[in-house]
Amino acid sequence: MADIFTCDRCGNEFPRERLKEVMYEEDKERVRKELCPNCLDQVMNQASEVRGVAGEEKRAAVHLSGTDGVEDSEGAADRESFGTRE
Repeated sequence: MADIFTCDRCGNEFPRERLKEVMYEEDKERVRKELCPNCLDQVMNQASEVRGVAGEEKRAAVHLSGTDGVEDSEGAADRESFGTRE
């Protein structure tokens, strides 16, 4: 069985290769979350600024500014992923 992870936002399980790392600041502390691609799209839409950073587990991650974190799972995503890898 392949490695899996649980999305910190929606709670669903996914293959580890689909993991997306998200960082943001909360009370001057750096917070790291592991998200699925759909939740990543949603939190990127809610943030006022998104920039690429080096990830801890993955080569690339995103840093969000102007957001209240990633826990809120409500709201539709305006941005869509470009597709899935087979």
